[in-house]
Amino acid sequence: MPVVTYETMFLLDSNKVSADADGTKTQIHTILERHGGTVVVSRPWDYNHKLSYPISKQKKGAFHIVYYTMESTKQRELERDFALQEGLILRQLTLKVDPKWEEIVLGVAREDTGNGFAVRGMKDEATVTTDPGAIGVDMMMMEEGMSHGGGGRDGGGRDGGGREGGGGGRGPRPRRGEMSDKPE
Repeated sequence: MPVVTYETMFLLDSNKVSADADGTKTQIHTILERHGGTVVVSRPWDYNHKLSYPISKQKKGAFHIVYYTMESTKQRELERDFALQEGLILRQLTLKVDPKWEEIVLGVAREDTGNGFAVRGMKDEATVTTDPGAIGVDMMMMEEGMSHGGGGRDGGGRDGGGREGGGGGRGPRPRRGEMSDKPE
């Protein structure tokens, strides 16, 4: 059977974690080991996080992340055991770590000591600018739109759109009738 590395993010009951953090961590490790898993890295992510909406009547949660190796055939049984831990585990998300990124991911998880270690790495990356030609935007249309304040020759209303009788790149719009054009 293939042995695979998994990453599971747990949302735990913050009251139980604050009362006994080591006990809750041990309880999760025991469940993993009962199914033949070997814990590689286990660490807090954010132990006092305000939730966007209440989950099981909890307004705060404790995030804990665990990296472990286990036979892939036993993962379904493990997920069922996690779901049965109603008092402790509010939610969990398990991902299979890609073997080509395994050493890098585990290295970051071991070495970075702050909370939210992966999120910090994403924020530190430089902002990427996209070449408009690469996504199919016509440069002439962009320059025309920018030189006229983005709204066309008439200063940008609903009716002009930058071209005579048209609506800014969506094709020609029918001409609006004048008051004198009304049928009698």
